[in-house]
Amino acid sequence: MKKITLLLIALCLAIHIKAQGETLKELVAEGNKAYVEFVDVKKNIPEAQEAIHNILVGEEWNRWQLVDSKEEADFILKVSVEKKGVNLLSLASDGARVRVIAEVSDLNGKRLWKSKRYQGNASIFTGFSALDDAMRKLVRRALKKGLLEESEK
Repeated sequence: MKKITLLLIALCLAIHIKAQGETLKELVAEGNKAYVEFVDVKKNIPEAQEAIHNILVGEEWNRWQLVDSKEEADFILKVSVEKKGVNLLSLASDGARVRVIAEVSDLNGKRLWKSKRYQGNASIFTGFSALDDAMRKLVRRALKKGLLEESEK
């Protein structure tokens, strides 16, 4: 009896995990509508919202339609941005380091996926823009490698 109960519990968990994976894959499919929820952790990098929008509709990503309200969306993409330090080589307010984390939630707010934290740095290689470097890492590492690979599992 114990073996049957454990087997049933394991089967239910496997079905639940598989259903979540399919839901994530369906939600983030190309052409779906995404509502971008922007969080400026320290409220000190106002241009980050525009930078996120530009990178998501730019050549490098352009996978989803961005919508202005949650009611129109298929899913919610929450992007948290945090500026650390001061960039002395640039007059922009993007700091010496900008950290980003992305999350995908369904419309009820249930988190289905969360990225690692990625850090953009102000250097000669990034044109002294930590924000631009962080946005590239958001797309290339968090979304392309992290999210798409996770949704294919």
